[in-house]
Order: sequence, then C-alpha cells, then structure tokens
Amino acid sequence: MAVHRDDSEHFRRLSILGRIGWWEADFSSRQYLCSEYVCKLLGLEGEYLSFEDFGKMIREDYRTRISREFLAIQNMEVYEQTFPIYSTEGVVWVYSRVGYKEHLPDGTLKAFGVLQRVEMPKEEAAKQALQRVNNLLYRQTSISHSLFRFLKDEDISAGIYDILKDILDFFRGGRVYIFQYDEKCRYQSCTYEVVAPGVAPEKEMLQGVQADSLPWWTSQIMAQKPVLLETLGQLPEHAYAEYEILARQNIKSLMVTPLVANDQVWGYMGIDLVDRTRMWTNEDYQWFSSLANVISICIELRKTKDEAVRERTFLSNLFRYMPLGYVRMSIVCDEKDNPYGYYVTDANSIFADFLGKPASTFIGKTASSFSREAAPRLEYLLEIVNTGTHKEMDMCFELTNKHCHVVIYSPEKNEVVALFLDTTDSVQTHLALDHSEKLFKNIFANIPAGVEIYDKDGFLVDINNKDMEIFGVRDKQDVIGVNLFENPNVSAQLAERIQTEDMVDFRLNYAFDRTEGYYSTSKQPKDVIHLYTKVSKVYDSKGNFTGYAMINIDNTERIDAMSRICDFENFFLLISDYAKVGYAKLNLLDRKGYAIKQWYKNMGEDENTQLADVVGIYSKMYPSDRRRMLDFFSKARVGEAKHFQGEMRIERPGEKGKWNWVRTNVVVNLFEPENGQIELIGVNYDITELKETEAMLIEAKEKAETADRLKSAFLANMSHEIRTPLNAIVGFSSLMGETGDMEEKRQYMAIIEENNDLLLQLISDILDLSKIEAGTFDFVEKELDVNVLCEDIVRFMKMKAKPGVEVLFDHHLPECRIVSDRNRLNQVIANFVNNAIKFTTAGSIRVGYDKVDETHLRFYVADTGLGIEPEMQAQIFDRFIKLNTFVHGTGLGLSISKSIIEQLGGTIGVDSEPGKGSCFWFVLPIV
Repeated sequence: MAVHRDDSEHFRRLSILGRIGWWEADFSSRQYLCSEYVCKLLGLEGEYLSFEDFGKMIREDYRTRISREFLAIQNMEVYEQTFPIYSTEGVVWVYSRVGYKEHLPDGTLKAFGVLQRVEMPKEEAAKQALQRVNNLLYRQTSISHSLFRFLKDEDISAGIYDILKDILDFFRGGRVYIFQYDEKCRYQSCTYEVVAPGVAPEKEMLQGVQADSLPWWTSQIMAQKPVLLETLGQLPEHAYAEYEILARQNIKSLMVTPLVANDQVWGYMGIDLVDRTRMWTNEDYQWFSSLANVISICIELRKTKDEAVRERTFLSNLFRYMPLGYVRMSIVCDEKDNPYGYYVTDANSIFADFLGKPASTFIGKTASSFSREAAPRLEYLLEIVNTGTHKEMDMCFELTNKHCHVVIYSPEKNEVVALFLDTTDSVQTHLALDHSEKLFKNIFANIPAGVEIYDKDGFLVDINNKDMEIFGVRDKQDVIGVNLFENPNVSAQLAERIQTEDMVDFRLNYAFDRTEGYYSTSKQPKDVIHLYTKVSKVYDSKGNFTGYAMINIDNTERIDAMSRICDFENFFLLISDYAKVGYAKLNLLDRKGYAIKQWYKNMGEDENTQLADVVGIYSKMYPSDRRRMLDFFSKARVGEAKHFQGEMRIERPGEKGKWNWVRTNVVVNLFEPENGQIELIGVNYDITELKETEAMLIEAKEKAETADRLKSAFLANMSHEIRTPLNAIVGFSSLMGETGDMEEKRQYMAIIEENNDLLLQLISDILDLSKIEAGTFDFVEKELDVNVLCEDIVRFMKMKAKPGVEVLFDHHLPECRIVSDRNRLNQVIANFVNNAIKFTTAGSIRVGYDKVDETHLRFYVADTGLGIEPEMQAQIFDRFIKLNTFVHGTGLGLSISKSIIEQLGGTIGVDSEPGKGSCFWFVLPIV
C-alpha cells in the first residue's frame, strides 16, 4: 500500500534543522518575500519585509556597508556576506548569498538567495576581517600600481600584460585574456592573453570569431553583464554552444566582465580556472572589474592622447607643408603698453623660401633687425590688431622675385598671422597672356589661312587679311555683321552640325554666283573655290559658349594638281593591273615605305598588309628564292650590292604547293646609312603565264618527240605482231592442202583458227586505241545485272583455261544492278582474265566484286600465276608493255582498259607479289 509523502514538510523541517531559509528580493517594490524560517528568525508577522526594515535589523557597525552592497546586486552578479542582525534570539550572525537574478518582461529585477544562521566567534571574525582588509589593501595597491604603470609607460601593452599576469597569479588561474569586438560587433578577436605553465595558448586560434556563434555569451556582454560561473553547470540550457567550447578547453570556473567606453561595449576581460572550481566573492568581482575598468579607461586615454598627438602633428605639418607661406608675429610693447615693434615668433619653410633667407635669421628676432620697412609695417599691423579686421594685399619679395597675395589677420591681442599665396605663376601667366594676345593679333592678321570670328548668334565680328583675299572682300566693313547661317553656300544640314557639334570640318565648293546680295566681292559669279574649312565653338574661362572660330584654306590650286596626279595614278594603276607590274619604295633600315596594290598581289600578300610585314620576311616566297633575296638585302645594307634581278616563285593564294613566277628587279636608289637611309626601289611583274606557255611548249615538244618514238615502236611492234599470226595462217593453210591425214588437218585448222582470233584481237585493239586517241570512244550506258555479267565471263573463260586451272566466280553480292556500259565492262574484265590465263599454269583464277562503300563497287580478277615484279607494276598500264615477249599480245589491252575505266569515272590498279600471283582491280562509282 503506497504512502503519500509530503516533501514540503520535510523541507520545512530540514530548513529549521539546518537553520537556513530563502528570500526573494523585488527591486521594484523594494520588498523581500521571506521563507518560514527567515520570518521566524526575524520575528516577522507576515512573509514580506521592506528593504528599509531589514536594514534596521542589521547591527549598526555593519548596517551601511551591507545595505549598500546588497543594492549593488542590480549591477553585479556576486553577493556573498556574513554579518550580525537583531533577531528573536538576540544578536546572531547570518550568512547571505545571491543564487540567481531574473529580469521580468516588465523590466522588474528579482533576486533569489539564501539566509543561514552561522556561528561567528569573535576571534575568527577578527581573523577573517584582518584577512579581508589585507586582501583589500593588496587589491587597492595592485590597482594603484596599474594606474601608475599606465601613466609612466609609453607602450601600454607591457602594462596590460603585467596586470593580466597579476590577476593570473592572484587567482592561480589557467588563462587571463582580453577580447575586442570589431566596429559592428560582428567578430571578436583575442588581443591579449597570459597563460599559466602547462596551459596551451589559444590567442592565434581565436581571431575573427563570429559573435553570433556564441549567442548567449554575446548577449550577456552586450548587455554589459558579467559572466560568473563557479561550474559549467550554471550555464543556461540554451547556451549549449558556449558549454561545448568551454568544456573542450577544460574550464572549471570563469569570470568575465565587459569592457565599456562611452557606454559602448568594445570587448571583455576574463579569467579561466582549469584545475579547480572557485566560489567567486564580491571582493573578487569588485577587484577584477576595477582592473578591467582601469585597462579600459587607460586604453581610451591612450587613444585620446594619441589622437591629440596626431592632431597636433597634423596642424604642425599643415602649417609647415601647406602650399602657403605662414608667419606669426607678436607686437612688442613698452612698460606703458605702447607698441614700439614686432618680432617673428614662427614661420614655415615656404615663407623662408619667399623671403630668400634661412628661418634662423628672422624667427625670434625683431623686424627692425632684418627689414628696413619695419616701422611702416608696424602701423599697418596695429591697424589690423585694433580694428579686428583682416587685410589683403599683393607684394613681391625683392630677393626671390616671388609674387604673393597676402592675407593678414589678428587671432588674438598683439598677435598677427600672415598667409602668403604664391601668385608668381599667375602674374607671369598674365604677362604671358598679354604677350600672347599681341602675338595672336599679329598671327591673326598675317596667317596664310582665312580666319573668321562669329558671335554666338552667328554674326561675323572679325575677319583677317587672308580671308578677305580668299573671298574677294575689299573692305572688312563690307562683311562685318553678316550671318554665317544665312550664307547660301552653307546648307541647312551643315548649319545644324555647326550649331550642335563642338568642332566641325568639311570640304566645300564655294560658288560665288550664290552670294550675290549676301556681301560685296570682287570675285566673278562664275568663280568656284575649293575650301577646306574647320569650325570650332569658342568658350570663355567659365565654360560659357561665346561664339565660333572658322578657319578657311583655299585648296583650289592644290585640288587641281591633285586631280592631275590622281588621274595619272589611276592610269598607272590601270596599266599596272593589266600588265601585272608592281612598284614599291622603302627604307631598308626601318622597312618603312609604300607599295601599290599590284606589288602586293605579285608577292601573294593582302594589299592591307604592312610593308614591314612583307619585306625581309617573304612568307609566301619559295625558300631558296627567299634566301637569294635576303642575301641581297644583307649585301645592300653594307654597300656590297646595288642591284638585284631574279625570277622568284610565289605561293599561289588558296592553292597550297602551287607557285606563281614573279620577275623582281630591285635597285639601291639612295645609300646614306649614317642618316638612317638606304632607299630601295623595287619593280616586280607576274610572268606566270609566260612560264606556263614556255612549259606548254616544252611539254608539246616532248610529247611530239615521244609520239614520234611511240609511232616507230608501234609500227615495229605491229609489224611483228601482225606478221606472226599471218605467217601461221599462210603456212598451215599450205600444209593443210598437202596432208591427207584428217587428224593433222584438224590440228592445222585449230592453229589457223587460233591465229585468226589473235589477228582479230590485234586489229580490235588497234581500232580501240585509235578511237581513244581521236576522242571518239563511245559508251552506251544502261542498267545491267553485275552477277549475270560476271557469270557469263566466267563461263566463257573456263573453256579457254589450261588444264589444272580453275576459273571461279568468287565473292559477290546476292543481287547487284548498276547503270554502266556492259560491253566496256565485259571488255576490261575479259582482258584481266585473258592475261591471267596466259600467265597461270596451275591453281585458280577468281573473278569477283564487293562494295567499297555506299557509292562504289570494286571488281577484281585474282590469279595464282607468276606475279609481277614491283618495278613493272608502275608501268604495267602503259602502251606496248609486255611482261613476257614469248607470250602472244600487243601490250595494249591494259592501257585500253585503263582508258575505259577512267572515262567511266573509276580508278584501276594491280596488287602483285612475284611467284604468288596477281590481283587486277578497278573501282567504279555506283549509278
């Protein structure tokens, strides 16, 4: 049976037994909510007690201090005190400590803590009080030493490190550090760190740490709240990121306080204990935060001091190095305060340069000691001092001839400051402008170009002598006031351009028949002048548009001359193109010059190519010819050659490996290398057609000679080939009449028939050859069955084959039909087979075809005969070529076959190996 347990009763009894209770302080209502034990101890009628009433219960000698320190809980995290109070049991000692604080949503602060009655013998109390006083004195001394160190040392870093080391030694800590935030408090970096022996430093790893990666920690510091942890277990649950980092560093306890300047957090200082925990006391926190404040204040003071030093240095440098002369003067008075002089108290180097004297000769000395004009200047300065106004003047320093504009004012009584602005350039500029104006008027009047000046509305305000001459104006007043935009020779489009664009240049055929009534001129109406005109808008020094300036150049004579030159050039270029003659002129030393278009064409180059990219490079010239040309240039450069002539091969544009012939002539026209001039004039002309005609004549001559030789060989060969079968026919015909033996007659008849066939084939070959030569070889193309063609040839040739030789229809397609000349194909294949029969005594002769690709067929006849030597394979298809003179034949069959196949659009060839046989083949396009 379960027994109900009342824990609250147990806690109440334990509280009484342990003589301990709790309290809750509300800083808004300034009241305590007390536990039962506290109420009983203090003799309260209710459970609420005001701060004021509780203060009265504290013994008088402790009352003020304890009350003040308790109220400080609002700004501190630590409160832990032992003190005597008046209770129901008389004066007793109690121990009071804050457990935690809580800020309510409405801003109310509440603190929760414990109150425990303790025994405090007077001897122990005195001992602890003495220890406490000693600690306070030590800490007070430490703070004073720190302040003294900061005030004494220029380098505050050494002082900071000393303070951190003192803190580390006092608390026997593991690590003391200072972190600083960036301007936007997004990142934090460790700037100072002191570690105990055996503790690894982490300063280098703790740079640029994101503040939002430690949200709870950052929120505490930014709220200017310290972080005091006796154990990591005191971290709130949501501070898991902070717990992970601190646990990884093996931190047991820590204390951190914000560093504040101008009510803004700029960082924090902390101490970590890594070998033990510690219950932080109020004195601990007070001393630690005091040192943090000392560091923060001193750093800010040092920043302020450094800023002040920089400011003073800046002002000093400003007066020293600003582009103004600066001098400060003090009025000197007698005993009755009457001024009698002045002396220079300060001046910069620029003023010394203006004066032309070293600063040591006048700084700290009276003006009368270095200037004859001290007295009148004193009156001038006194007027400024007495009236409180400033004065400006222009002056020139006698020694340096420096012109200055001076501003003088009095910043305080009997003190005068003068600032000198160097106007030497300005003065000289004005003088130069005056000179330039006179020069301009002289040039304007005498320049060999017409000049017209118009106002911003286009009315003529001035005109020079040359312009009057160009337009036939007798008197300037006849044209002053005419409007540019009303000139009949100025079109509306041109007028718009002049008005909208800053600068316009154009050419104009100025007709005087249009200007009648516009202005008076001595020119005839039929006169026309060719003008080159430039119009510019004129602006004043402030950028305001003030008018137009027009420059007219009369190009009439020049244009006439140019027209004649242009006509000649066009005529010359026409002749050049027709005759393919090019011309070039250049300086050999810098390869600069010019060339006409045909010269570039002859050299195989684009006409837009720079001449320097052609001469001396000759990328399109045949290598051996290039070497000859470059060799001439080398000799011409040292004066060893004056002329070059040669026929050069130039690569034909767009045709790799084909060459044009160009005859080139180059002469040294001017040889002055000491003046940077070796002038060459070159003429080239294309002789390709001449060379081709020459080659054709040589080829025709060689062909004629070859034809003559072939004719002789043909007649000799034919006479032999015709005589042989005729002799057999005649001889065996006679023998057949003399014998009576029928078997012999049949043999004679067979021989006669065979020689008849040979003679018929010979005549047929001769006729075919003559048709080929005459170009009358006819082709009749129609659809044919390739398999039937080959089968007919094989069937017929089997009867002609020698015993022991097979004629076979080899590899072929199941079905194949093409469009071609059946008789000519039959002639070629039959010729291949006939030749194979002649030279094959055993084995086989295979006729076949296969598909090379989708558009070509390859026919072949392969035998196991004697084969063909490699050197004979190259000429086997020439006329009258016979491998064996003892075998009947004209040597024309393969030559005729080649002509047939080539005229059908195909190719022919042979693959052979001596002793193993041959394979004759041809490839035809499929139609």
